[in-house]
Amino acid sequence: MKSRSVTVTTWATWLGLFTATTLLLTRLSDAPEVRVAHGVLVYLVLIIGASRQGGRALSLVMVTLGYFAVDWFYVPPRRTLFSAQGLDWFVLIGFVLTGMLISELFAHLQRAAQIARDRTAEVERLSAERLQLERDAATVRVLREADRLKNALIDSIAHDLRSPVATLALVSDPAAGISPEPALQRVQEETQRLGEFLSTLQRFASESGGTPLRTEPHDAHDIIRTAVRTAEAHLRGHTVRTPDVMPGPLVECDHTLTVHALSNLLQNAARYSPKDAAVDVLVESGTTDVHIIVADRGPGIPADEVNRLFSALRRTRKSGSTTRDASQSHDDDLDVRLGMGLAIARTFAHAQRGTLNYRPRTGGGSEFVLRLPRAPITLHSPRTAVS
Repeated sequence: MKSRSVTVTTWATWLGLFTATTLLLTRLSDAPEVRVAHGVLVYLVLIIGASRQGGRALSLVMVTLGYFAVDWFYVPPRRTLFSAQGLDWFVLIGFVLTGMLISELFAHLQRAAQIARDRTAEVERLSAERLQLERDAATVRVLREADRLKNALIDSIAHDLRSPVATLALVSDPAAGISPEPALQRVQEETQRLGEFLSTLQRFASESGGTPLRTEPHDAHDIIRTAVRTAEAHLRGHTVRTPDVMPGPLVECDHTLTVHALSNLLQNAARYSPKDAAVDVLVESGTTDVHIIVADRGPGIPADEVNRLFSALRRTRKSGSTTRDASQSHDDDLDVRLGMGLAIARTFAHAQRGTLNYRPRTGGGSEFVLRLPRAPITLHSPRTAVS
């Protein structure tokens, strides 16, 4: 409706200009110095303006009206139509052809301008859609990362609760030969440790959307000792060599998450180490961070599986057999759980602004390096773990 109103206004404007110009030239057309070229020039100017603003239809109307006006007022004998003689016909024909050419040129220019505007609008639309897609992709990545952390929490509940449950089963087993008083003490310790673990998981779940965990300074050797006791049931039959000097370097971490990450690494080492080979836990202290290293003398990790090492996917077996007996099924389940344990350990390390990496051990075996920030030296004492 608006476009039609503009068209009517444009036609009225240019037809009004044509009428006013014609009335003005009527008074001047009888002057002896006025020539046909003067009228042709004036009406060509009107045709150009009408073609530019009104389009082909208005332009052709202006050409027709201009032809009659020039023939009537300027071509002798004046005040007559279709009575031109000699070269005056060429003037009139040239006027018409020029007017029509101008009309076509402006029509093409208007179509080209409209195409350019349409393409510009399309480019802007596509650019806006691309930006929206990029924002959506970024949102998806954030949600995927948050979902990965949540899944790690769920997996860790199922995986890491095995350690305290196994310890409770050990101390309650009469065959273990543990007297009632130490057994009760261990039950209390494991119950307290389990409560701390669940509390930390709850805090981790509520803060993993972007807020870092609240960390505190803790003695690295004390954390190692607690982790060894937590994984004691899985380390039966293995010798674990740990630093025996107290105190150790201070690390800035969440005590419960770090203990469970180390416990997972110790379980992994016990699973793949020979019974007669010790599992070593080493500490390397730097100026800005502390490395806690769990080293074993197992078979190591094939080069083609290192990239998938911290994924909670089952590691590929080298056996060519297509059948599985009960022991193979049990071993496969252990592979899945231990692969999950490494993934959880790395997730907990990242949540504390740390890292967890693998490297082959000199002389054979594996080393898992847990790097955590070194705590600044303060007057406050580090938290004491339950032991």
